[in-house]
Amino acid sequence: MTTPPAQAADAEQPPPLERARRRLGRARLPLLGIAVFVLLLALAVSWTAVRGLLARSHLRTAQNEIAALDQALQAGDKPSGDALRARVNMIATETAAARELTGDPLWALAGHVPAVGCPSRSVRSLVTALDQLLQDSRALLDPTGSVLDLDALRTGTTIDTGRIAAARPAAASTHAAISQFRRRLAATPGCGATGARLGLADARQKGLRHAERLERAAATLELATRLVPPMMGADGPRHYLLVVQNPAESRATGGIIGAFGLLTAVNGRLELTGISGNGHLPGGPTQRVPAMALPPELENMYADAWPTQVWANANLTPHYPTVGSFYTALYQAGTGVRVDGTVSVDPTTLSYLLAATRPAVLPGGRSVPAGSLVELVESRAYAEIGDARQRDDFFAAVGRAVYDAAASDAGNTSALLSALGRAATEGRLLVSSNHPAEQGILATTALGGALPDGDGPYLAVVTQNAAAGKLDYWLRRGTDYRSVRRPDGSADVTITIRVTNAAPAGLSAYVRNRSDQPVPGQPGAGPPGAGPPGPLGQGAPPAGNPDAQNLLSLAVYTGVGSGLQAATLDGLPVHLRRGVERGHPVLSTPLSVDRGQTRTLVLRIWEPVARPVLLLRPQPLAVPETVTTSGIRSVAPWSQNPR
Repeated sequence: MTTPPAQAADAEQPPPLERARRRLGRARLPLLGIAVFVLLLALAVSWTAVRGLLARSHLRTAQNEIAALDQALQAGDKPSGDALRARVNMIATETAAARELTGDPLWALAGHVPAVGCPSRSVRSLVTALDQLLQDSRALLDPTGSVLDLDALRTGTTIDTGRIAAARPAAASTHAAISQFRRRLAATPGCGATGARLGLADARQKGLRHAERLERAAATLELATRLVPPMMGADGPRHYLLVVQNPAESRATGGIIGAFGLLTAVNGRLELTGISGNGHLPGGPTQRVPAMALPPELENMYADAWPTQVWANANLTPHYPTVGSFYTALYQAGTGVRVDGTVSVDPTTLSYLLAATRPAVLPGGRSVPAGSLVELVESRAYAEIGDARQRDDFFAAVGRAVYDAAASDAGNTSALLSALGRAATEGRLLVSSNHPAEQGILATTALGGALPDGDGPYLAVVTQNAAAGKLDYWLRRGTDYRSVRRPDGSADVTITIRVTNAAPAGLSAYVRNRSDQPVPGQPGAGPPGAGPPGPLGQGAPPAGNPDAQNLLSLAVYTGVGSGLQAATLDGLPVHLRRGVERGHPVLSTPLSVDRGQTRTLVLRIWEPVARPVLLLRPQPLAVPETVTTSGIRSVAPWSQNPR
């Protein structure tokens, strides 16, 4: 009997309970797949989190080591080459471990997960950039002949120019690596609120600060490998006019020439000869004819002061390349000797050198420690030594004694370099070269003392003595800079400058001298009509200027393209003389300041570019001015262009 088709189908069907079980089994398969995926994802996230914590631990160790090294370097406590290599190797080990932990496929996968993707990618980028930097910098740390072994580079006044020249390729590659690291760091996103909660944004900002300092240091090292060998006589003897400036009678680059000598460099060895006070200036304090033509740009501001004839007025401009050319021209005109450049220092620079070595010992055994030098040569000498010639000889003896201390084996090279670096940053150590390629490099550094010609906020306040006296030792100056950004990207700036005459009663007539109040029978102090007058050492009115009133020329240099909106002096409108130097507007006025008085000049300036970084050029004064700012993020080293 044949079963009907419908009945046959029913016979093949499993029982209802079995059918339900099978349907449940089929339903569990996708649920199981989802569960397995979730479990794998959880494991992956957990694994990534664990590796992230481990990477963070390595990075924190590396960060602490970098911070400690940076702090030591800023404090002038430079480690030896071996110690530095050991520390950098430790940092490299930590960053390599962090790079490995953040380099697996799961970490790459996390970069595509919402919420954590950006931090994962940023951490990977930061770790990779830092590890690559350390790998690229190993050439500079090569123990064979490394320039980082500073004490091995110097013996007395002899520098190992061969080792410095050999380090040039490594220094250049390290500079390039640090620049690349800074750019990669700047391009790494901070990941908003998530990055802030995870500490990513803070780590990025700290890294950028370290990178910017490292980049400046690396640039300086690279320039040193290019400049030091030829300028120290590796390719033949070099001769430099040494100028010791005296801020007690202020000038734009520090003070008038108080002493001078000739530095000769041969194969890295430096010798000082002919150190003399300004009573023996070549060709006399004022030469009969100009030593060179005055650049046309400077005619309007300085022609009446004869800066190419009067030694004391050669540094009225703050642009040291021009000052260097005036000094060398005056020296050649007075001696017939052509020099390769100039080196200008002030007593504060010399005190830094003594602090890094040992006290200066004068003929007769008098010891002059670092802390006493500035007061001695800028103030006390005028009270202790009345005769101009004896005082001149005393200044020369101090200069020789300081040189002998710096040339001794006392101290170490690291401390000396820190002292010189500090002086250069403060504008107290300036160098020029008559070799165009070298001068081009120097002009990009603080050492070269050039006025920058780029745009952006800029400020240089300059006071110059206009009385041929020594009252500027008692000059006190404070400057406040306030910037308010406009919607169009420019800025309104208010600059407030306070100048105080803190001179005590009872100063000598020589210190209180006023060349604009001549006493019959006394020699003149400079050419007729000279702006800031000519050289001193010519005698002084016996009772002139009894109240110690100071007479100054006050000038303010602002950013290229900026414009004056208003000006007041002690609350009243004031007319300012206007000039331009290397694109910078120059606003100036004569300023008399009674003893105990404070004069206040307020300028309202429009700056065309409202960058958050102000380039501020300090003037080397006996007492550094105080500076306050608002409306800007930071004050940049005056030789650097803000990024």
